[in-house]
Amino acid sequence: MRWTKAVLTALAVAAFGLAASPVKPSGYAPKWQVGDWWMTKTFEDSHTGWGRTWRYTRYDVVRMAKVGGHSCFLLITRTADRYGDGGNDTVFSFVRADNWLVVRGEFSLGKARAHSVENAPHGRPGLYGMGSQRIPMFPLRLDDPDTSFKLLQCDDGGFAELREISSVADSSLAKRLLDDGDTLSVTGLFAKMKAYSTRVRALRPKGAVYQVRKEIGGDLGTDNSRISQSLQFWTNDQPWRVYEESVQYDGLKPTRRVVSRTWLIAVGHIKE
Repeated sequence: MRWTKAVLTALAVAAFGLAASPVKPSGYAPKWQVGDWWMTKTFEDSHTGWGRTWRYTRYDVVRMAKVGGHSCFLLITRTADRYGDGGNDTVFSFVRADNWLVVRGEFSLGKARAHSVENAPHGRPGLYGMGSQRIPMFPLRLDDPDTSFKLLQCDDGGFAELREISSVADSSLAKRLLDDGDTLSVTGLFAKMKAYSTRVRALRPKGAVYQVRKEIGGDLGTDNSRISQSLQFWTNDQPWRVYEESVQYDGLKPTRRVVSRTWLIAVGHIKE
């Protein structure tokens, strides 16, 4: 699947329930500091194909680093036992401090600990690659009806387009999706994880919540066609999104498939 030379579908604002607001806050961006950490839980298809399961991920902002002359946060992501092989997936993401583009990713995956490195001097704001952090283009352009970013200089020589639409989130929608994180349970093979996953509650925002819709597409009009979308909720009082829902549309006759749903469950700060 090539995400360069992508053609996007139109994102209709009304179709996604974006809430109109008489107040238009200035551009929002999260506030990170070295020592910040947070954890998420994700409800997704299991790697075995037998139903759905939970996985847990920890993020740590460990230090500042220079990459290509840019000041970057080094964000380390550890996902425990994602593939059931007794290993961890670890991703080192170098995130520019001025615009949150990921310019380098280092990956150590599974029990075999195979290591690989991807450099992206121009930065990647898309849904895939570079550890799939799916960080929006900050600061947000709230209530802009068409925030379409065309990257004329991708690292493989092609171009890509990413569309994002941001607004103040609808409070009832945010509450419903966050509540799901406390009630969803696993059946069948992974039912033993039900008690643990529902006991770890999703964090609730205390201030304004911002909704971001991201979309990217590739190989459209072919059997390999894919459109990927991400719905995210960000808030002033947390360093990471409190909720994300990832959706895909595949093939010539695409149907909506929810790939994963993720909730923020813990945050903290480690003093030097």
